Amino acid sequence: MRSSDLPPSANRPAESALEATARGRELARAGRLDDALTAFLGAVERDDRILDAHLGIYEVAQILRRPELALAHQAAAIALAPVQSTRASEHEDYALLVPCVAGPYTANTPADLLFDAARVTLHRWYVDPAGPIPPLPPHDAVFVAIGESDDAAPHLAAMERFGARSSRPVLNRPELIRRLGRVPLAETFAAAEHCRVVATTRLERARYVADGFPVPHIVRPVGSHGGHGLTRIDDDAQRAAYLDTIDAPELFVAPFIDYSGADGFFRKYRIVFIDGEPFPFHLAISPRWMVHYYNAPMAEHRWMRDEEHAFLARMDDVFAGELHDALRETARLLALDYVGIDCAIDRDGKLLIFEADNALIIHLLDDPALFGYKHAYVPRILTALDALVRRRITA
Repeated sequence: MRSSDLPPSANRPAESALEATARGRELARAGRLDDALTAFLGAVERDDRILDAHLGIYEVAQILRRPELALAHQAAAIALAPVQSTRASEHEDYALLVPCVAGPYTANTPADLLFDAARVTLHRWYVDPAGPIPPLPPHDAVFVAIGESDDAAPHLAAMERFGARSSRPVLNRPELIRRLGRVPLAETFAAAEHCRVVATTRLERARYVADGFPVPHIVRPVGSHGGHGLTRIDDDAQRAAYLDTIDAPELFVAPFIDYSGADGFFRKYRIVFIDGEPFPFHLAISPRWMVHYYNAPMAEHRWMRDEEHAFLARMDDVFAGELHDALRETARLLALDYVGIDCAIDRDGKLLIFEADNALIIHLLDDPALFGYKHAYVPRILTALDALVRRRITA
């Protein structure tokens, strides 16, 4: 058989692990995620010491909804390098040590979306609370990215000890992050004058099965994020049906608050606080009570985008008077350098806070053709955060 009769792949020399990894990155950038995953998996089969191949699998597998595969290769990457650096591509203005915890994207502040990759070096340190501190690269400040969760509690405690000894400024003190849990958040705001955080109860499954909870209420598994497993319960039949589909050993339960407006639509605002100063990020409008930006029909309705545009341009028009005071009160009670809230305005005109989190995603990934106004206003958040870090470094 002549070589020209062979299939094209047979004429090519064997691809190295590094070449397969580079091809995976190209495929991922082109949106060919299944092909990218195949390339990354092939790379680690050839050489399981290729850090970027493991990281590529971690990133792509999450998008493809294969969390077990993603976390397995994240663990392999951390074993190879507990500190993973993304260096400034042009000129380094400063370097940040970014303590993280192993887990999905939602486990940590997405620092790569917040800082200019051309000027800022990020050293992601995956903290092992039971192990020794590895050699850490030189850095100008510490930006704690670990989000609040049961799994992260020992990591935050370890970072609290580390921060007390650090000679560099520490942004987002871990002891304050620990107060963002659904139960302690309501306790923090219990005496608030202008804000409302609905008290959340943590129940063992058996107790929820036996005793239920006053209806209407909302329920979700402990440790869930992004609305996964979140359901409104109006009667015992719905509660029984919910328990048939959820096997979580513990649940968060809270009264349901109808925060729909006079037009019947629900509005959820995301506001970010930088050194106590509030900045609008987005407004999601939906006919459904469980509002997430990804499932709100913002792309289908021009009037919704116009309202969001007005909110980003003139937040004080919406959050005026007592609501303006509520934002100031929120900043004071949370006291973090960088934190965001998902909130609404309830039927009494008060600020209703659903969640406070240092790991909320802030990005500029929306379609500029439909959401061009975001590209005008969201950069203010990034500029303010950059200025805060520079102030802390020079202080």
